[in-house]
Formats: sequence, C-alpha cells, structure tokens
Amino acid sequence: MTTLDRRRFLALAGSGLAAAAAAACGDGGDSETASVNPTISPSQAARVSPTARVEATADAGAAGLRWFGQSMFLLTSPGGTRILLDPYNNIGYPIPPAAETQATAATISHEHGDHNNGALVGSGEVIKGLTADGWAQVDKRVGDVRIYVVQAFHDNGGGAQRGRNAIFVYETAGLKIAHLGDLGHRLSDDQLRAIGGSDVVMVPVGGNFTVGAPEATEVVAQLKPKLVFPMHYKTPAVNLQIATVDAFLEGKTVQRVGSTNLRLSKATLPAQTTVSVLEYA
Repeated sequence: MTTLDRRRFLALAGSGLAAAAAAACGDGGDSETASVNPTISPSQAARVSPTARVEATADAGAAGLRWFGQSMFLLTSPGGTRILLDPYNNIGYPIPPAAETQATAATISHEHGDHNNGALVGSGEVIKGLTADGWAQVDKRVGDVRIYVVQAFHDNGGGAQRGRNAIFVYETAGLKIAHLGDLGHRLSDDQLRAIGGSDVVMVPVGGNFTVGAPEATEVVAQLKPKLVFPMHYKTPAVNLQIATVDAFLEGKTVQRVGSTNLRLSKATLPAQTTVSVLEYA
C-alpha cells in the first residue's frame, strides 16, 4: 500500500499538483495518512480533494460530503443548504453534537432504527421516503438542492422480507448524487430510468440486510457513477451481522481518503469509476 503524508496529500490534491503528489509517495513524518490503492495512480487520487472540514463553499461548482458511519451523511450545497441523509440512532457510532447534525432537512429512506433518527436535524424539515402503505411522492427543491425519490425494496423479493426502501437522489452543484438506502436487489430498467444516471452513489455493501459485495458491484456497474461511497458495512463501531468493506473493494480503483469529509466537484470527478472510502466520525 502506497501512502502519502496527509497534510502534503491534502495540500497537493487541493491545488491539483498531481506530479508533486506522486513525488510525495512514501514520505513519512505524520502518523495520520491518506492511503491509495495501487490500482489508482497518484494523479487520479489527487483529482478528488479531501478537506479537514467541508461546510458551505463560495465555489458554486462544489459541494461538501461528510460520513458519520453506517448510512448517515451530511451533504452541504454551494449555497449552504445542509441535508442530513439517513441519520442513525444508538447503534454503536457516536451520536454527534447537535451543531454538527442540525440541517435544513433530513431524508429518511425507510423506518429502521439505523436510518430514521429525524430528531438529529433539529428544526429542519424531515423528508420521509415511505408512507404507511407505500412510497412518498417526493420531488422538491430544498434551497439549492433538488431532491426526489425512486421506489425500491429492502430485499430481492419485492419487499416480502424487509419491506420497502426509498432511493433518494440529490441534484446540486451540477452533480447528481444517489443514496441507495438499504437497497436489497439489482435495479430494474424502470428504476434506472427514474434515477436518470448519477455522478456519485452511496451504496450498501455489507450484505445480510442489504445487497452484499457482488450485488453492490453489479448495481454500481448499472449506474456507472464516477465516484462511489460504500456504506452500511461492519466496522469496529458496530456489532451487526454484516460484512466489512473489504470484499467490495477487491478489483476496484480505490481511494482511502483519511478524512470524514470530501469536497465534491463536477470538474474534479475521476476519469474512471473510483471507490472512495471515508473515515467515520
């Protein structure tokens, strides 16, 4: 595994100096590093720029993404709209301070306890993807973010085992970002058309309750995004009967960011589909 000194990696990646980032490979001096899978070149790794903290940005072409663990992310638009995705309850990951999760809105893919803690959003709007007997009809703008729902299931039996699941799609900063919730199956042609393509995908990979590594790989191949964030996998923080991320990473172009945060920009998306592994909060 090739490593970059994290401070140098962040600085070089942010400035787009791929050659300098490549020259920095193997340098020591900091125990906190960003690691790059040998299947991705240093120049490719430099094109996706992690930062210490991503909030609202003056750059209209960029958004911020933070991973807290499990399936919970915070998406921050260029205009400062904050969307909290699938906030968890007490499942092992720490509940963040209120100031870190208060947002303009929260989206909830389904009503399982590791996805539906809408209280974390504070006074923001809670947008649920499911109703008591079906899917919510969601297609709306929240600030400078368009949000819509695509109907899906939590299992590969039409919901017979674990019920319905809502895929949320977010459009901001010129990006289309799909959070697949607890998807339990390959996508149909109708679902692919409804999603309408994607630049960035958050996909569950831990199996048992959702798609596992093989099925998640197939779903990624269906959607053809440039950037993939694995989620809903086993880490030291949770004692769930799900697999680690390792099997999903095999044979893929992988970037280990070494941060909870990432700056997303249409202009700096990788040329080929890249799996970006964030640290959890």
